[in-house]
Amino acid sequence: MINRAYAPAGAHHAPGGGGVVFWQVDDLAATHARLLELGATDYEPITERKEGTGFATAAVLDPFGNVLGIMTNPHFVAMTAPLAATS
Repeated sequence: MINRAYAPAGAHHAPGGGGVVFWQVDDLAATHARLLELGATDYEPITERKEGTGFATAAVLDPFGNVLGIMTNPHFVAMTAPLAATS
């Protein structure tokens, strides 16, 4: 995530120093739920960004205090699809 506008609220106070990496996932709700099942704690609930675009984020704290961001972003998928096709 390059744009700080999408950082979770309070990220500047994160135990890991404030850096948040967002991973693209196919099913945001299922991935978020699974991370919580595995021991992560909710840092930022699923939040729709740019209404109507399908872009949404969430973040959890792992058991070591690191912030892990997850997202679903159709634009990201469309832009990286040609790269996936060549690998």
